[in-house]
Amino acid sequence: MNRYILDIGNRIKSIQIQGARKVALAVIDTLVYQTKNSKARTKTEFYKEFLKVARYLYNLRPTEPMTRNTIDRILNYCHLLMRGRTNNKTKLDLKEIKRLIIQNGKLLINQMKINREKIAEYGSQLIENEMTIMTYCHSSTVTNILRHVKSEGKKISVIACETRPRFQGRITAKELASYKIPTTLIVDGAANVFIKDVDMVLVGGDAITSQGDLINKIGTSSVANLARIHDIPFYSAVELFKFDPLTLFGFKEKIEERDKHEVWKVPAAGVKIRNPAFDVTFARYINGYITEEGITPSQSLLSVVREKYNMFRRVKK
Repeated sequence: MNRYILDIGNRIKSIQIQGARKVALAVIDTLVYQTKNSKARTKTEFYKEFLKVARYLYNLRPTEPMTRNTIDRILNYCHLLMRGRTNNKTKLDLKEIKRLIIQNGKLLINQMKINREKIAEYGSQLIENEMTIMTYCHSSTVTNILRHVKSEGKKISVIACETRPRFQGRITAKELASYKIPTTLIVDGAANVFIKDVDMVLVGGDAITSQGDLINKIGTSSVANLARIHDIPFYSAVELFKFDPLTLFGFKEKIEERDKHEVWKVPAAGVKIRNPAFDVTFARYINGYITEEGITPSQSLLSVVREKYNMFRRVKK
């Protein structure tokens, strides 16, 4: 496989590219790269190569339904092109197939940008002047909401949890500081002390299920529990493409467990270390999801997804 593609894969696995949205964007770019640089001479050979790269990207990290949905959508489109089922043409040559796949990739990226801005607009409606927001981990969708709030002239402050073991909260704090938003970074264990002073908890999300549950960075559920205890609203900002359709059929979202050395570089002999990357926040703890379709109660999420996307037909891999 191409060295560039393998490098992108390694960066995704090592979380140098981190965040569900950024991973999905990297996957689109990689499939477009594969399309542009394919040396295949026939449509069959091209599709075989394309499918190999898609499978590789598909399996890089287990808790990434947005990536899987994105790949499924591109593969479905590619499959239709191969069969001549689009643009009212019965047959397409390889050059035209490549052109349309590249065009489709650009359209997907543009749609994600539009979705991000819609979420920022809806999210900013929830945040009033002088509010204090608590965040957890890093979400470009969340920081974009807060940047939008700032641009509206509202004065807000943020308490960012550092989010161990990889300290993604520092990324959040750095971004918000660059927007001139007053930000305080705290250790995760201090959340209970500071949550009493906040007006809202706002997090991103890596996956959402048919039950309206949220899968996000490990520790999110603890913050949600604290928010419930102190009667603080808890919201998650997510694109609907993070919905995992497999959960409709009883499958649970697989929780990735990462290298123990992220927790302790040189652990003491005889000490067992567990390092799950995500946990589940149940729908009952979530006041609502901020999506590109508006602010949706967790219990209504499935109906919104069904109306927005037909993501239940999958190409066999």
